[in-house]
Amino acid sequence: MTLRLCLIGQGVAASPSPAMHNAALQALHIDGTYEVCDLDRQALREFASRMRGGAYQGCNVTIPHKAAMAALCDELEDDAAVLGITNTVVADQGGLRGANTDVAGFATALRQADLWPEPGGDAVVFGAGGAAAAVALALARVPVGRITVVARTPGTAAAMLARAAPGVSCAEAGWTRAEAAGALHTADIVVNATPVGLDGLPLDLTRLRRSCTVADVRYRPRPVDVVAAAAAAGLRSCDGAGMLLCQGMLSLRRWTDMEPPWDVARVALLEALDS
Repeated sequence: MTLRLCLIGQGVAASPSPAMHNAALQALHIDGTYEVCDLDRQALREFASRMRGGAYQGCNVTIPHKAAMAALCDELEDDAAVLGITNTVVADQGGLRGANTDVAGFATALRQADLWPEPGGDAVVFGAGGAAAAVALALARVPVGRITVVARTPGTAAAMLARAAPGVSCAEAGWTRAEAAGALHTADIVVNATPVGLDGLPLDLTRLRRSCTVADVRYRPRPVDVVAAAAAAGLRSCDGAGMLLCQGMLSLRRWTDMEPPWDVARVALLEALDS
C-alpha cells in the first residue's frame, strides 16, 4: 500500500516540505508520497474525516490550523497534549493521533548549530501562536530563567505561557520597541516565532548584548532578514531551515517507525529552498 502523507495549511503551495519528505521516502525505499493540501478552516473537518477514512496515513499541520486540528484529533500525545497544538497527525485504525515535533525540532536544530542557551538565561520570544508556544516550551525545559513574550495583542501570551512554561518566570511585553527594550537588553536568546520580517518587528538589534543568540523560525525569503542583520551585527544567529528539517524528520519517524535519512533530507531541503 502506498503511504500517503501531506502538509495542510493555508498559503503553503510553495512549501519545500514535499521535496524533503519525498527524497527521504525514496531513500528509505518506501512506496509513498508527500503532497501539499491548501485548506481553509471550513475544509478542515472534512479533511479530518477523509483522513480517518484512509485518504492519508499522516500529515503535518502548519499556520493557521495547528490548534484547530488538535481539537479534531481523538488523542494528543506528549507535547501536543501539553500545548493543545499539533503539527503532526497519525491516522491510526480510524482515529487521529496528534503529536508535536516542533518543540523537539527547535531544540534539536539549535543544539546542532551549537546555539542552545545556557540554563538560567533570559529569553525573548516574538509571537504568541503555535510556533511561539513550541519555542517557549523548549526554552522552559533548558530551563531558562525568564521568558518574555512580545505579542501584538495584550493578554494573548498568558494562556500560552501557562501551558508552555508553568515553572519559569514569565512576562509579556507590548508590540513596540519601547516596551520590548528592557527585555532585549538582558536577553541571552531572542527568537522570532512569527511570520513577520525585520521591518515589522519591534526589534532593535543594537539593544542586544554581543553574546546574545538570534533565531528565526522563518526560512524564507533567503537570506532571512532578521538572521542576516543579526549576523552583520556580530551576533550568533540561525534561520528556521534547521527546525523545519528536524521537525519534519521527527514526524517521518512517527509515520514510518524508521530512522530518517537526515543527510538526504537536508540536501533536498536546501536545494528546494535555494531554487
